[in-house]
Amino acid sequence: MYSIIYRTLRLLWPGGLETRRHLRELQGTQWLSRSELEAWQLERIQRLVKYAYEHVPYYRQRYQREDIHPEDIKSLKDFQALPFLTKEEVNNHLDALVSSDFRTRIHPNHTGGSTGEPMRFFVEDSFWWWNAALELRGRGWHGVREGDKIAWVWGAAQDMPGSSWRGRLKARIMRHRYLNAFGMTEGMMRAFTEMLVHWQPVLIRAYPSALSLFACYVKEQRITDIRPRLIETTAEKLPEPQRQLLEEVFQCPVVECYSARELGTIAYPCETSGLHVCDTRYLEIVAKGQVVPPGQLGEVVVTSLHQFAMPFIRYKLHDMGILEVGDCSCGRGLPVLREIVGRMPDFLVTTDGQFVHGTLFAWVFGGKPEVARYQVYQPDRQHLEVRLVCRQNVESAWLESIRGELQARFGESMQISLRVVDNIELTPAGKHRLVISEVKPDFG
Repeated sequence: MYSIIYRTLRLLWPGGLETRRHLRELQGTQWLSRSELEAWQLERIQRLVKYAYEHVPYYRQRYQREDIHPEDIKSLKDFQALPFLTKEEVNNHLDALVSSDFRTRIHPNHTGGSTGEPMRFFVEDSFWWWNAALELRGRGWHGVREGDKIAWVWGAAQDMPGSSWRGRLKARIMRHRYLNAFGMTEGMMRAFTEMLVHWQPVLIRAYPSALSLFACYVKEQRITDIRPRLIETTAEKLPEPQRQLLEEVFQCPVVECYSARELGTIAYPCETSGLHVCDTRYLEIVAKGQVVPPGQLGEVVVTSLHQFAMPFIRYKLHDMGILEVGDCSCGRGLPVLREIVGRMPDFLVTTDGQFVHGTLFAWVFGGKPEVARYQVYQPDRQHLEVRLVCRQNVESAWLESIRGELQARFGESMQISLRVVDNIELTPAGKHRLVISEVKPDFG
């Protein structure tokens, strides 16, 4: 009886019926061939560009200035000639990017500013329903069903139930429980651990850095009976040492979901580990202003095919990625991301211009039990500052040995300093930024 009542409440909750309708459509499009999927996406791109041209002042003015008309978009190659949209342009032209024709309610939102660049934007109700359908489909690939218990280790206030009765009711109906990344004191982690042991969630969704901190606590307390079916990380790059820690502590697979606050779910790993780009996202990899073929590194550019209140067309995410050359062995026609290498600020630059990804430090410190947390800051090409929170007192010789390891990779001309600190502040969204770089990779 409880199951029937519970399923009915989920269905009747605002957006429940629409989410299931979108999910049914997505269950079909995932099996389209690559050419069929491209035709499906082109049709929706043409409709989106036409709508933006007619109803969104920013796009109309910009396309007219560059002599672009929707009727010019006959192929995906034609579409790739359209100008990019950047975070700076969104912040500078927010009102002009909102549709003048949209009649239903739209909601203000904002990014967490993890890269030091917060951004405001607007979404319509259907944005959430499409995103819920994408998440349900992806989790279903791993045997997680709608209605299964989900534990969150999260920091974005807009996603948390808060103190309102409506938020608490929704969390109860959706079977969600939360550990606020802002409140990860030992007492909060102890209470969350006790709840998880009793409640036994099927899925844990979390920021990798926050969940890794919690996993360290669980491991130190020798708690071995929290056994979810799947861990889903997002919002940050998941370094391999953190993945190994999570798999060791929770004894389950860990998948890295690629998403963005302003776009929702962009790509989700299937059961054979292919990171599939969602069919409602048209994703390009760009270097020097041009789309590069699969297998080459570049900046991620995404067009959301179902956001009309404030369209994101050829939007630069400041992430770096590589598309896979071939298809996934699972048989789905969805494109595969070989890797999201990280955000552009996750890259460090040597004095002679070579790129070094921040995960280097995860490997350096992963084998050093003295280090509880770290953060790397690069203000310019000549200086690198490493901040360490240590579990115990460390000698200057120990610090010097680490500096020597890093010097070998960055070169003798790089001035590297190591500093032991008491605490490393989280971002406003509750994330721990491992790397902060003021030097952006130059792709021309």
